[in-house]
Amino acid sequence: MIERLMQVGFSSQEARVYVALLRQPSATGYEIAKVAGLQRANVYQVLAGLSDRGVVEQVSDSPARFVALPPAEVLGRVKRETASRCEALIVDLAAMATPSEPAAFWTLRGRDAVLERAGALVADARERVAVCVMADDLAWLGPALRSAAQTGCQVVVNVFGDVPVDFGEVYRHEPQDMTVGGHVLTLAVDSTTALIASLDEPAGAVYTAHPALLRVVEKLIRDEAYLAAIYERLRPELEGAFGRHLVELRARLLPPDQASRLMSVVGFGADPAAVNELLPD
Repeated sequence: MIERLMQVGFSSQEARVYVALLRQPSATGYEIAKVAGLQRANVYQVLAGLSDRGVVEQVSDSPARFVALPPAEVLGRVKRETASRCEALIVDLAAMATPSEPAAFWTLRGRDAVLERAGALVADARERVAVCVMADDLAWLGPALRSAAQTGCQVVVNVFGDVPVDFGEVYRHEPQDMTVGGHVLTLAVDSTTALIASLDEPAGAVYTAHPALLRVVEKLIRDEAYLAAIYERLRPELEGAFGRHLVELRARLLPPDQASRLMSVVGFGADPAAVNELLPD
Protein backbone atom coordinates (compact mmCIF):
# COMPACT_ATOMS: atom_id res chain seq x y z
CA MET A 1 0.00 0.00 0.00
CA ILE A 2 2.87 2.37 0.83
CA GLU A 3 4.42 1.85 -2.61
CA ARG A 4 1.09 2.43 -4.35
CA LEU A 5 0.63 5.74 -2.52
CA MET A 6 4.16 6.71 -3.50
CA GLN A 7 3.18 6.08 -7.14
CA VAL A 8 0.56 8.87 -6.88
CA GLY A 9 2.82 11.48 -5.30
CA PHE A 10 3.24 10.64 -1.60
CA SER A 11 6.70 10.35 -0.10
CA SER A 12 7.49 7.20 1.85
CA GLN A 13 7.04 8.98 5.21
CA GLU A 14 3.81 10.71 4.06
CA ALA A 15 2.36 7.40 2.96
CA ARG A 16 3.25 5.78 6.32
CA VAL A 17 1.68 8.61 8.32
CA TYR A 18 -1.51 8.63 6.23
CA VAL A 19 -1.96 4.86 6.51
CA ALA A 20 -1.25 5.01 10.25
CA LEU A 21 -3.98 7.64 10.72
CA LEU A 22 -6.45 5.59 8.71
CA ARG A 23 -5.76 2.67 11.04
CA GLN A 24 -5.81 4.77 14.22
CA PRO A 25 -7.98 7.88 13.84
CA SER A 26 -7.54 10.85 16.19
CA ALA A 27 -4.02 9.85 17.10
CA THR A 28 -1.28 11.98 18.60
CA GLY A 29 2.09 12.48 16.98
CA TYR A 30 3.62 10.00 19.44
CA GLU A 31 0.97 7.36 18.61
CA ILE A 32 1.37 7.93 14.86
CA ALA A 33 5.16 7.55 15.16
CA LYS A 34 4.73 4.17 16.90
CA VAL A 35 2.24 2.84 14.29
CA ALA A 36 4.18 4.22 11.31
CA GLY A 37 7.60 3.18 12.62
CA LEU A 38 9.03 6.71 12.31
CA GLN A 39 10.92 9.13 14.56
CA ARG A 40 8.53 11.41 16.47
CA ALA A 41 10.34 14.57 15.32
CA ASN A 42 9.93 13.51 11.69
CA VAL A 43 6.24 12.76 12.15
CA TYR A 44 5.33 16.33 13.15
CA GLN A 45 7.11 17.71 10.08
CA VAL A 46 5.26 15.25 7.84
CA LEU A 47 1.93 16.06 9.51
CA ALA A 48 2.47 19.76 8.83
CA GLY A 49 3.01 19.08 5.14
CA LEU A 50 0.03 16.76 4.88
CA SER A 51 -2.17 19.31 6.65
CA ASP A 52 -1.16 22.00 4.16
CA ARG A 53 -2.12 19.64 1.31
CA GLY A 54 -5.51 18.78 2.82
CA VAL A 55 -4.62 15.11 3.43
CA VAL A 56 -4.86 15.15 7.25
CA GLU A 57 -6.56 17.48 9.70
CA GLN A 58 -5.80 18.45 13.29
CA VAL A 59 -8.91 17.93 15.46
CA SER A 60 -7.65 18.96 18.93
CA ASP A 61 -4.90 21.05 20.50
CA SER A 62 -4.10 19.54 23.88
CA PRO A 63 -2.84 17.09 23.08
CA ALA A 64 -2.68 17.67 19.33
CA ARG A 65 -4.59 14.92 17.60
CA PHE A 66 -4.99 14.27 13.88
CA VAL A 67 -7.35 12.42 11.55
CA ALA A 68 -6.88 11.31 7.94
CA LEU A 69 -9.32 12.75 5.45
CA PRO A 70 -11.30 10.09 3.54
CA PRO A 71 -9.34 8.31 0.75
CA ALA A 72 -12.07 9.08 -1.78
CA GLU A 73 -11.67 12.78 -1.08
CA VAL A 74 -7.86 12.77 -0.96
CA LEU A 75 -7.21 10.52 -3.94
CA GLY A 76 -10.10 12.00 -5.92
CA ARG A 77 -8.41 15.39 -5.61
CA VAL A 78 -5.05 13.84 -6.59
CA LYS A 79 -6.73 12.27 -9.62
CA ARG A 80 -8.31 15.54 -10.75
CA GLU A 81 -5.14 17.55 -10.21
CA THR A 82 -3.02 14.97 -12.05
CA ALA A 83 -5.44 14.87 -14.96
CA SER A 84 -5.44 18.66 -15.16
CA ARG A 85 -1.63 18.80 -15.14
CA CYS A 86 -1.41 16.11 -17.82
CA GLU A 87 -3.89 17.92 -20.05
CA ALA A 88 -1.90 21.14 -19.72
CA LEU A 89 1.32 19.25 -20.46
CA ILE A 90 -0.19 17.69 -23.57
CA VAL A 91 -1.01 21.13 -24.94
CA ASP A 92 2.33 22.67 -23.99
CA LEU A 93 4.46 19.77 -25.20
CA ALA A 94 2.51 19.48 -28.45
CA ALA A 95 3.22 23.15 -29.11
CA MET A 96 6.94 22.49 -28.61
CA ALA A 97 7.15 19.30 -30.68
CA THR A 98 8.34 19.29 -34.27
CA PRO A 99 5.76 17.47 -36.46
CA SER A 100 7.05 14.07 -37.50
CA GLU A 101 6.89 12.72 -41.01
CA PRO A 102 4.34 9.93 -41.55
CA ALA A 103 5.74 6.47 -42.08
CA ALA A 104 6.57 5.99 -45.75
CA PHE A 105 5.08 2.51 -46.09
CA TRP A 106 4.39 -0.86 -44.47
CA THR A 107 5.46 -4.16 -46.00
CA LEU A 108 3.31 -7.26 -46.52
CA ARG A 109 4.76 -10.67 -47.31
CA GLY A 110 2.84 -13.59 -48.75
CA ARG A 111 -0.27 -13.84 -50.89
CA ASP A 112 -2.65 -14.32 -47.95
CA ALA A 113 -1.41 -11.15 -46.25
CA VAL A 114 -1.81 -9.16 -49.48
CA LEU A 115 -5.34 -10.43 -50.12
CA GLU A 116 -6.40 -9.77 -46.53
CA ARG A 117 -5.08 -6.20 -46.50
CA ALA A 118 -6.47 -5.30 -49.94
CA GLY A 119 -9.90 -6.67 -48.99
CA ALA A 120 -9.85 -4.81 -45.66
CA LEU A 121 -8.91 -1.50 -47.30
CA VAL A 122 -11.80 -1.80 -49.75
CA ALA A 123 -14.21 -2.86 -46.99
CA ASP A 124 -13.29 0.24 -44.96
CA ALA A 125 -13.73 2.65 -47.90
CA ARG A 126 -16.18 5.50 -47.38
CA GLU A 127 -15.94 7.64 -50.52
CA ARG A 128 -13.80 6.27 -53.36
CA VAL A 129 -11.96 3.14 -54.46
CA ALA A 130 -9.74 3.02 -57.55
CA VAL A 131 -7.97 -0.13 -58.67
CA CYS A 132 -5.92 -1.70 -61.46
CA VAL A 133 -6.62 -5.41 -61.32
CA MET A 134 -6.14 -8.57 -63.36
CA ALA A 135 -9.35 -10.33 -64.39
CA ASP A 136 -8.51 -13.37 -62.23
CA ASP A 137 -8.22 -11.21 -59.11
CA LEU A 138 -11.82 -10.08 -59.34
CA ALA A 139 -12.76 -13.55 -58.10
CA TRP A 140 -11.55 -12.57 -54.60
CA LEU A 141 -11.62 -8.74 -54.70
CA GLY A 142 -14.81 -8.32 -56.74
CA PRO A 143 -17.29 -8.92 -53.86
CA ALA A 144 -15.67 -6.24 -51.70
CA LEU A 145 -15.60 -3.79 -54.62
CA ARG A 146 -19.26 -4.50 -55.38
CA SER A 147 -20.21 -3.92 -51.73
CA ALA A 148 -18.34 -0.61 -51.72
CA ALA A 149 -20.25 0.49 -54.83
CA GLN A 150 -23.55 -0.54 -53.25
CA THR A 151 -22.84 1.60 -50.19
CA GLY A 152 -22.34 4.69 -52.33
CA CYS A 153 -18.60 4.72 -52.92
CA GLN A 154 -17.28 5.76 -56.30
CA VAL A 155 -15.55 2.64 -57.62
CA VAL A 156 -13.15 2.89 -60.57
CA VAL A 157 -11.95 -0.43 -62.00
CA ASN A 158 -9.17 -0.84 -64.53
CA VAL A 159 -9.44 -4.50 -65.49
CA PHE A 160 -6.92 -6.44 -67.57
CA GLY A 161 -8.92 -9.14 -69.32
CA ASP A 162 -12.42 -9.83 -70.50
CA VAL A 163 -14.51 -10.62 -67.45
CA PRO A 164 -18.02 -9.39 -66.56
CA VAL A 165 -18.00 -6.45 -64.13
CA ASP A 166 -21.43 -5.27 -63.00
CA PHE A 167 -20.39 -2.43 -60.69
CA GLY A 168 -18.48 0.84 -60.80
CA GLU A 169 -16.81 2.69 -63.65
CA VAL A 170 -15.03 0.05 -65.73
CA TYR A 171 -12.05 0.65 -68.04
CA ARG A 172 -10.93 -2.38 -70.03
CA HIS A 173 -7.36 -3.12 -71.03
CA GLU A 174 -5.65 -5.85 -73.04
CA PRO A 175 -6.21 -9.47 -72.00
CA GLN A 176 -4.33 -10.66 -68.96
CA ASP A 177 -2.16 -13.05 -70.98
CA MET A 178 -0.96 -10.17 -73.17
CA THR A 179 0.33 -8.02 -70.32
CA VAL A 180 4.00 -7.75 -69.42
CA GLY A 181 5.64 -6.74 -66.17
CA GLY A 182 4.16 -9.43 -63.97
CA HIS A 183 1.01 -9.92 -61.92
CA VAL A 184 0.55 -6.50 -60.33
CA LEU A 185 -2.31 -4.96 -58.35
CA THR A 186 -2.61 -1.25 -57.48
CA LEU A 187 -5.29 0.15 -55.18
CA ALA A 188 -6.13 3.59 -53.76
CA VAL A 189 -8.83 4.18 -51.15
CA ASP A 190 -10.47 7.46 -50.04
CA SER A 191 -7.37 9.46 -51.05
CA THR A 192 -5.85 8.29 -47.75
CA THR A 193 -4.28 4.87 -48.36
CA ALA A 194 -2.71 3.06 -51.30
CA LEU A 195 -1.48 -0.47 -51.89
CA ILE A 196 0.92 -1.77 -54.55
CA ALA A 197 1.21 -5.55 -54.81
CA SER A 198 3.03 -8.14 -56.84
CA LEU A 199 1.15 -11.43 -56.79
CA ASP A 200 3.83 -13.41 -58.57
CA GLU A 201 5.66 -15.67 -56.14
CA PRO A 202 7.04 -14.69 -53.76
CA ALA A 203 3.99 -12.45 -53.39
CA GLY A 204 4.29 -9.21 -51.47
CA ALA A 205 3.06 -5.64 -51.25
CA VAL A 206 3.55 -2.26 -49.70
CA TYR A 207 0.76 -0.02 -48.49
CA THR A 208 1.10 3.62 -47.53
CA ALA A 209 -0.67 6.69 -46.21
CA HIS A 210 2.17 9.02 -47.19
CA PRO A 211 0.63 11.87 -49.24
CA ALA A 212 3.36 11.93 -51.90
CA LEU A 213 3.32 8.16 -52.49
CA LEU A 214 -0.47 8.12 -52.42
CA ARG A 215 -0.66 10.75 -55.17
CA VAL A 216 1.72 8.74 -57.35
CA VAL A 217 -0.46 5.62 -57.03
CA GLU A 218 -3.66 7.58 -57.67
CA LYS A 219 -2.12 9.16 -60.77
CA LEU A 220 -0.98 5.76 -62.05
CA ILE A 221 -4.48 4.34 -61.72
CA ARG A 222 -6.04 7.47 -63.22
CA ASP A 223 -3.64 7.42 -66.18
CA GLU A 224 -4.52 3.78 -66.86
CA ALA A 225 -8.18 4.81 -67.06
CA TYR A 226 -7.33 7.68 -69.41
CA LEU A 227 -5.36 5.34 -71.69
CA ALA A 228 -8.12 2.74 -71.79
CA ALA A 229 -10.75 5.33 -72.68
CA ILE A 230 -8.57 6.98 -75.33
CA TYR A 231 -7.53 3.63 -76.82
CA GLU A 232 -11.14 2.47 -77.08
CA ARG A 233 -12.17 5.65 -78.90
CA LEU A 234 -9.10 6.10 -81.15
CA ARG A 235 -7.79 2.56 -81.60
CA PRO A 236 -7.38 2.62 -85.41
CA GLU A 237 -5.44 5.86 -85.40
CA LEU A 238 -3.25 4.85 -82.44
CA GLU A 239 -2.43 1.41 -83.83
CA GLY A 240 -1.71 2.99 -87.19
CA ALA A 241 0.85 5.21 -85.53
CA PHE A 242 2.32 2.85 -82.93
CA GLY A 243 1.44 -0.71 -84.02
CA ARG A 244 -0.92 -3.28 -82.58
CA HIS A 245 -1.43 -2.71 -78.83
CA LEU A 246 0.91 0.30 -79.19
CA VAL A 247 3.79 -2.15 -79.39
CA GLU A 248 6.28 0.21 -81.04
CA LEU A 249 5.87 2.82 -78.30
CA ARG A 250 5.78 0.34 -75.43
CA ALA A 251 8.78 -1.67 -76.60
CA ARG A 252 10.97 1.42 -76.59
CA LEU A 253 10.08 2.21 -72.96
CA LEU A 254 10.08 -1.28 -71.42
CA PRO A 255 13.15 -3.02 -69.95
CA PRO A 256 14.71 -5.38 -72.56
CA ASP A 257 13.32 -8.61 -71.07
CA GLN A 258 9.79 -7.19 -70.90
CA ALA A 259 10.08 -5.76 -74.42
CA SER A 260 10.96 -9.22 -75.72
CA ARG A 261 8.00 -10.67 -73.84
CA LEU A 262 5.74 -8.02 -75.34
CA MET A 263 6.82 -8.96 -78.86
CA SER A 264 6.08 -12.62 -78.25
CA VAL A 265 2.61 -12.13 -76.77
CA VAL A 266 1.43 -9.49 -79.23
CA GLY A 267 2.47 -11.50 -82.29
CA PHE A 268 1.72 -8.59 -84.56
CA GLY A 269 3.26 -10.16 -87.66
CA ALA A 270 6.10 -7.74 -88.20
CA ASP A 271 9.00 -9.00 -90.27
CA PRO A 272 12.28 -9.85 -88.46
CA ALA A 273 13.92 -6.55 -89.42
CA ALA A 274 11.08 -4.58 -87.84
CA VAL A 275 11.21 -6.68 -84.68
CA ASN A 276 14.98 -6.22 -84.36
CA GLU A 277 14.57 -2.50 -84.81
CA LEU A 278 12.00 -2.30 -82.00
CA LEU A 279 13.79 -4.51 -79.49
CA PRO A 280 16.48 -2.84 -77.36
CA ASP A 281 20.02 -4.12 -77.72
